[in-house]
Amino acid sequence: MGLAATAPAAATDARSFRDAIGRFATGVAFVTAAPNGEPVGLIVNSLTSVSLEPPLVSFCPSRSSLTWTRMRRTGRLGVNVLARQHQHFATRATPAGADRFAGLDWQPGRGGAALLTDALATLECEIIAEHPAGDHWIVVARVDEVRITPGGDPLVFFAGAFGALQAAVTPGPGPSFATARPVTSSAPVFS
Repeated sequence: MGLAATAPAAATDARSFRDAIGRFATGVAFVTAAPNGEPVGLIVNSLTSVSLEPPLVSFCPSRSSLTWTRMRRTGRLGVNVLARQHQHFATRATPAGADRFAGLDWQPGRGGAALLTDALATLECEIIAEHPAGDHWIVVARVDEVRITPGGDPLVFFAGAFGALQAAVTPGPGPSFATARPVTSSAPVFS
């Protein structure tokens, strides 16, 4: 069975595309590195797993990001999966030029990348590929260390706002099943 030919879609304006893709809920992560021993980082909502064997992740920084220009030279990254309690930090740290480490409790990983002590999970990674894609890069990194913090609600980004999912455990005999329900909030739009 072949694909049916369709007429080309009308050009989509950037705002409509951004609004439409914003309807896809994502997690929020703080990607870090330590060029010249100084911690730097980016708030991203484009983190995704790529492969289990080998363990690979990807994220997409802007091609105009000066922070990413500095980070890429290190060859190593820290990925911090943010929790609901990080919402104020993420809001404060999202704009370009923000002091992204003020008041944070972190420890250096291999290569010096900052790993938040209260992240839901941290990944230490080696950058293995970077591909240009429109106005962003697709960065692929191999994960070589994982730390998971038990409990906690994830920070999510949906329709231009931060929010959270809370795990609700069903009481009763036998195994408990966790369900997720949205908890909404507001925040700035990622660039």
